[in-house]
Amino acid sequence: MSFMKRFLSRLGFMALTVVAMSFLIFLLVEIMPGDVAQTVLGQAATEESVAALRETMKLNDPLMVRYGRWASGYIQGDLGESLYMRGVQINSIFWRRVGHSMLLALSALIFYVPLSIFLGVLAGVRAGKFSDSVISFLGLATMALPEFVSGILLITVFSVNLNLLPLTSVIPIGQTLWQNLEILVLPACSITFVMFGYVSRMQRSSMIGVMNSDYVRAAILKGMPKRYVIFRHALKNALLPTITIIGMNMGWLFGGLIVVETLFGFPGLGSLTMTAIKTRDIPLIEACVLFITIIFVFSTFITDMMYSFLNPKIRFKREDL
Repeated sequence: MSFMKRFLSRLGFMALTVVAMSFLIFLLVEIMPGDVAQTVLGQAATEESVAALRETMKLNDPLMVRYGRWASGYIQGDLGESLYMRGVQINSIFWRRVGHSMLLALSALIFYVPLSIFLGVLAGVRAGKFSDSVISFLGLATMALPEFVSGILLITVFSVNLNLLPLTSVIPIGQTLWQNLEILVLPACSITFVMFGYVSRMQRSSMIGVMNSDYVRAAILKGMPKRYVIFRHALKNALLPTITIIGMNMGWLFGGLIVVETLFGFPGLGSLTMTAIKTRDIPLIEACVLFITIIFVFSTFITDMMYSFLNPKIRFKREDL
């Protein structure tokens, strides 16, 4: 299968996955306990007023009709109106929150990707030595720490004890995130703690396998400098599994932001999702969860394409040669 055929095939599969997941999300939110109209009007509302609001909100329409109306609106960029914040269009708050979360995710990537790859390569090249033991221990320790635990530790050390960074990641009224970039540091570090262990250990394991391969040993025996062999021959192949882990974790990253953003009070998509769940704001829940799903599916697609492009064994099969 050529690269273009594989691209089109994966693209179609991605589209089908998003459609299937959108229906599943819509269905799961619909069967949540409680009545939307009752939630909007409050427990003191009469049955007549609840019934009238249900009719106004078209909640009595068949399930597939409501799903089609919601899905077509989402495709057109119309996310509807918030139930909790009456009269507020979801678009007016949603995309700003998405931008904040993307900036936070990018900050975390800038922190943990170079650090994890560098230390993973160092541990793999020096396997069995003291530096390898230290890096492996740090990887296991950070993997075992949930985001809220590492976040509390960071707040205690850098905000309470050292007073170097803000205690919370709240943006002051009238200002923007770009004017308060320091509030990104602690949440990004909290995410880095978790991701570092996965990526560094994968890079270490991959590097050990490549360094023990025949072609790397042959290059070293020929007298090539070890550093040249590592960066010219070994690193490219050793990066393939790591790229896969990083790409696959992009979807998890947006889902994991819910815990981090809630802990630090960061105004991103994660905290918005938590607020929507607490207030049972169904249109907002559906918009947030589907967007996180799309990010996960899209990151998986991009990772698959990058892996296919970098690995000739996947890019071309025997029948194509």
